[in-house]
Amino acid sequence: MSDLQLALLAAGVAVVGAVLLYNKLQELQYRRRAEASFRAEREDVLLRGAPAAPDPVVERIEPVIETAPPRAPAAQPGLSEALDYIVSVEAAEGLAGDAVLAAVDGVRHRCSKTVAWEGFHEDDARWHALRADHGYTTMRAGLQLVDRRGAASAEELETFAAGVRDAAAGLGARAEVPDARPALARAAELDRFCGDVDICIALNILSAAGAFPGAKIRSLAEAAGLALEPDGAFRRRDGSGRVLYELANFEPVAFEAEALKALTTRGLTLKLDVPRAPGGERTFVQFSEFAQQLARSLGASIVDDNRKPLGAVAFDAIRVQLRGVYKSMESRGIEAGGALALRLFS
Repeated sequence: MSDLQLALLAAGVAVVGAVLLYNKLQELQYRRRAEASFRAEREDVLLRGAPAAPDPVVERIEPVIETAPPRAPAAQPGLSEALDYIVSVEAAEGLAGDAVLAAVDGVRHRCSKTVAWEGFHEDDARWHALRADHGYTTMRAGLQLVDRRGAASAEELETFAAGVRDAAAGLGARAEVPDARPALARAAELDRFCGDVDICIALNILSAAGAFPGAKIRSLAEAAGLALEPDGAFRRRDGSGRVLYELANFEPVAFEAEALKALTTRGLTLKLDVPRAPGGERTFVQFSEFAQQLARSLGASIVDDNRKPLGAVAFDAIRVQLRGVYKSMESRGIEAGGALALRLFS
């Protein structure tokens, strides 16, 4: 190579190195600013400047930004008379678990709603999900009566019952199918209840001027305990892995780890799936404070889907409404983010 070519090559390497160094410094600078911002000003922004009301002063719920240490996933509940249409199966002799699993698998494919099978374990006198290495004489199958698609129909219950009868006959066992009418009444009433409490809060954080840099979005999200997941959204989860809330791009482009440094966007969407998020009112306070922290840090506005601005008064009104939702769920023994709620609102 000539001296000129060598000089041009050296200059090109130097320019590329300088650009990479600049990008790294910018990312570190955004991260330091975000962490400092989230450590400061921890007062309850939902109560700041709120107008006087006849309701008593609400106790303060302090947000917790630190991520809790991982815990083992919560155990899933068994079949429930309140949630499932249950058919009992009895065998005269013990049946091998692997044979039972093979015989009952086809019932799931006949039904549009979730189907679960359980076997009774004599050693602890409890119902457990079927296992291939266990023997059974007493089993039961349940069809989930309600999910986010609505309530099960009479035809669906009939199809399920026929499938359980066929599976039992194939095992040399007998199925006892209960009257479907009480289950259908429960399904209709439970579906009405779910419609009343099935709330998803979505806030849009839109730029008032320039676009948001992807590196800064990542720094702010991670400082608040959210992590970028493979589907392109940031999520904050509790120690059991349950989603508290999520942050996505308002524009139709998913966030990607490798592309965030070069990405810019004019808006973000922050979502809270109320019945599926554990923590109740405390989680909503963290969610709303994070939204307002993002807006301050990015110089943006918080608006609803109709681009109507949302401030402290709106957050306080939502908080009061959610109190009623959480109490209604608790009165039925359904905890927000609990195993029953995750089944119902799926």
